[in-house]
Formats: sequence, C-alpha cells, structure tokens
Amino acid sequence: MTNDDRWSPEVQRMIQEAQAMMTDEVLEETLREKAGVDPSHLPTLLDLVAIGVTNGAWRNSCIENWHAEGRLSDGDMMRVNSYTTDAIRRRLKGWCIESGITSASSTALASTDVEDVDVLASRLFRWLTNAERRLPTGMTLGELARSLEDLEEYEDHADRVLGSLTGQMEEKGVRFGLLRTACHGALACSHWWAHPTWPARVERFIRVLDDATDSHWGSNGERREKLGAEPLTVQYHDILRATLLESPWKLDPTAAEWIVDAGIGYLIVPANSTKAVLSITADADGVSAHPLADGAV
Repeated sequence: MTNDDRWSPEVQRMIQEAQAMMTDEVLEETLREKAGVDPSHLPTLLDLVAIGVTNGAWRNSCIENWHAEGRLSDGDMMRVNSYTTDAIRRRLKGWCIESGITSASSTALASTDVEDVDVLASRLFRWLTNAERRLPTGMTLGELARSLEDLEEYEDHADRVLGSLTGQMEEKGVRFGLLRTACHGALACSHWWAHPTWPARVERFIRVLDDATDSHWGSNGERREKLGAEPLTVQYHDILRATLLESPWKLDPTAAEWIVDAGIGYLIVPANSTKAVLSITADADGVSAHPLADGAV
C-alpha cells in the first residue's frame, strides 16, 4: 500500500495543489529570503544540497536511533555528519563536471539530462550503504549497524530518500530537485559544516573561547565553568579554527565532544554572514580553472 492509498481523496487533492505551487522561482525566493544565499551560485547550492542529502538520507534515519542508543556520541555525530556531507558534496561536484557543467551558475543544471540523475542516485546510494565504509570514528558502517537487519533498515531508508529526490528531478527537472533539497539543507541545518554561515559560526566560537564573560556562557559564566578545561587540541585556537573550517571530522573524539558540549551549534551568528561568505566564494571562483575544480568522483 502506498501513501496515496492511505490518504483520502481530499487530502490527496490538497497535496497535489501544494506541490503544484512549488516552483523553481518559489524555491529560489526561499533561499534568498530565508537563508540569505544566492540560488544561482552553483558551488553554494551544491553545498546546501549535500547538507540536505546528508540530513535526509543519513542522519534522519535509524542512524539517529543508534545515536540515541549510545552507538554514537554527540561528538561522533558532528564528525560523521560533516564527513558524510563532504563526501556527498564531492560526488555532486564530480557528477556536475561529468555532465559537462562548466559554469558557476546553477542555471546550467537546466540542460542536464534526466537520465544522468539515476547515475548520481546510484552512486550516492552505493557509497552511503557500503557496509565496509569506514567512518571517522574508526568503525565501519557494518560495525555501527551491528546486524544485517539494522543495516537493511538503513538501506531501505536511503533508497526511499534518494528515490524521492530522483522522482522530483524526473517530474519537475534536475534544478528543481536540487533547489528543493538545498532549501532543506539551508533551513533545517543552518548550524552544520558547509552551510554558508559556518565560517561566521566558527569565528564566533573562537571568540567566545577567549572570553569567559561572553553572553554565550550565561549571565555569570556558569556554562563555561561546568565545561571544565579545554582539551589539549582545543587549546590551540588557530589550529582549531582551521580544522573546524576545513575538516571537523578530523577532530579527536574528546575535542569533538567538548566542542558540541560548548554549544557551537547554538551560537548566534551575524545576520549578514552568508553575504560575506558568498562574496569571498565568488571572488575565488573568478580565478579558478573550473568552478567545481575540487569535485571528486
């Protein structure tokens, strides 16, 4: 029985009407107004798509249940989620390059063949569900799952999510499907690595580490006192900044746990932080041999 079979005709009609109202233009406006990003900038769009895919096909699955069970700590989740986002982003960029996209404008996606979508989905599914894939924690996905039944539960979830994405692309176009996934990433995961606000979040975090009186720690700094001393690898703030910006999955477990407990995800960042990041990214693209040159298949 499909979802449609369980819904009344009236509910099905309402869903169809809502879907009909969702267009490229509506999604673009959402990204501009709600997330402060330029949807025409392809590298930024792919960053957000990678976050959306990771959140939908990875985190919002039985993985979160395993986290709640204690198989993964909060620090592990930060490392694994950022690692997964990076891997999916590289595959998205590699796919775009293979598809002949040489522009930094996301409008180039309109010319992508729908047939190529299945290639992308299959590639992402194989990587995500590979039981031998080793996570930043040191264990493989199979070891994390602990049983074939649990692994198959995750496989089914990833298949459904990626199938929904390809269905959107086939029905309304590749760019529509990616814009919708980017909206998911931008709005649901604004505190994640690779989000346009992440650099500003990291800078704010480094500043509060140097200021025990910052409001982030509470009116009397009580939150900072409860944390205890910074782990050794957190004490070197320049190195910490670089790791958080480039590859937080390389943090050691103790540092990652301390950083999450310190509330990096709850920091308030400047409202204009995405505009500053996009300006820097656009300048960099102007001198790059290819706007997606770091993409890897």
